[in-house]
Amino acid sequence: MYLLESSGYPKKSILDVGCGVGVITYLIAKRFFHAQVDGIDISHVGINSARERWDLLNLHFYHDESLGYLKKKYDLICCFEVLEHVEDWQDLILQFSTSAKRYIVLSFPVGRMISFEKGVGHLRNFQKGEVESYLLQMGFVPETIFYAGYPFYSPLYRNLCNIFDAPENSFTRGKYGLSQKMASHFFYILSRFFSTKRNSGEQFCGLFRRN
Repeated sequence: MYLLESSGYPKKSILDVGCGVGVITYLIAKRFFHAQVDGIDISHVGINSARERWDLLNLHFYHDESLGYLKKKYDLICCFEVLEHVEDWQDLILQFSTSAKRYIVLSFPVGRMISFEKGVGHLRNFQKGEVESYLLQMGFVPETIFYAGYPFYSPLYRNLCNIFDAPENSFTRGKYGLSQKMASHFFYILSRFFSTKRNSGEQFCGLFRRN
């Protein structure tokens, strides 16, 4: 949210691409209540869940397998933890650059891809500077860049997920009970308060502005 607030440019329309069950999309719409916020995803299940759970006047969710909403114009395009799952990520960014009037916000993993990430659908992890260079070709310059998460998110948390085979482990599947909530809260505290925030780590988040 800090990245979205860090520019003074008014945002009247925001599109969240690959919104899933809509948690982040809802937080964006709640914060930017004067903007029209749309969330799109190729998953019927995700969109139906988002529609059932989140309800704000300025918030709408759409099932969009063809990404037709990227043919519209938005002040800001968001895409969180999606590019690593996409076969042709360059083409997707090209569509972002056409749709975004002013800003693009992205997040994704960088560095060495470990085996458990393949189990959750990652096709790649990016290298530092790789996406920034491509966006520069599309006419977007970095406004604010973070490489965060060292050491508790990466390498410690990611390696633990690998050791315990997180995608298939019974602890991470099925009902989200008290034990899972406690573990999630524990790792959230470690990641938020005891990990690097800007210059070192394998979690990328960046705001890009049309040049």
